[in-house]
This record gives sequence, structure tokens and C-alpha cells, in this order.
Amino acid sequence: MRRAPVLAVLLLVGCADARDLFLPYVPNPEETRAVLAKPRPAEVMDAAIVLGCPAEADGSASMCERCRVKTAVRQYRLGKVKNLIFTGGAAHSPFVEAEVMGDLAVQRFVPPEHVFREGRALTTWQNIRFSKKFLAAHHFETVLFISTKDHLPRARRIAQFFGIDERRTAYQACDLDLPHDTDEEWQRP
Repeated sequence: MRRAPVLAVLLLVGCADARDLFLPYVPNPEETRAVLAKPRPAEVMDAAIVLGCPAEADGSASMCERCRVKTAVRQYRLGKVKNLIFTGGAAHSPFVEAEVMGDLAVQRFVPPEHVFREGRALTTWQNIRFSKKFLAAHHFETVLFISTKDHLPRARRIAQFFGIDERRTAYQACDLDLPHDTDEEWQRP
């Protein structure tokens, strides 16, 4: 009898999404290559959703956060995205990930009116679900997801689950965006 609810959930979310619910995440190199090879639907995207990761114990930006912010700010400066949505709550520390990353983007001279913060999400599922509300509220139609290369396939499946139009999305891996983050790069433009 206990198998019936599990089977019902599997049927509702589909097999691809079930692995994100019930199994530890294991990166798949083929899936990663496919996500990264997906062409951008527009030369300039309305927004980048920058998926969260924990801050350092003292509240400063971790290397993971710096990686993601670096790529988001580069895309903004290059004119490839118009707005940045940082997402993540205080999931693994007392510091709200979206606030730490948003503050870092503003320190790197992204105008505050182009920096949005979604500070409630505690999981990738929530990152995308809550960010979808920002997309709708601001009429952002095209979105660039920014995370690490191994995380992007999972983010793509979750975005599809929540009905974010695959034809209007692209994905960028911060850990492949070289050179890596350095403070010297971030002088006033």
C-alpha cells in the first residue's frame, strides 16, 4: 500500500523529474553538453536567473557565489542581459544568498534598478518557481540561467517542469566562463 503514493508522484512529475526528487544528483556529461550547446533565443535576454549557493560563514560571498555573479555581471556589461535576478534564501547559513550576490553585483557597478533579489528559495525547485513570478511580474520573456555546468541540466528540467518556455531560455556555466573571478576585473566601467 505504501508504494501507491510513490507511484502516483512518479506518474505526476514524470521520470526525468522524479530523479530530481528521489535520487542524489549525479552529473551526466552528455546532458551537460546538450544544455550548454542550446542556442540563445535572442541576442539580448530580458533577464538572467542566477541560482543561489551558500555564502561564507562570515556572510561574505563564497567562491560559488562569486563565480555566478562574475558571469552575470559580465553578461550584463556585454549587453547580453538586461536584468539580473539573484535567487536563494538562507538555506545553508544564516545569510540570504540572493542578498549577498545582489550586493556583490551592485558593488561591481550593475545599477540597482537592474538587480532583483528573490530571497525565500531554499532549493533549486524553489529558486526557479519563485523566480518565475519575477519573470511574469516584469514581463521578462527571455531568460538566461546561470549556475555551474553540472547544475544546469537539473535546472533545465525543473524550469521545464514549471512551464518556462524552452524556446525562450538559455544556460550559461559560470565555471566555464574564463578567466575565473578576480577583484582586479571589477573596476568602474
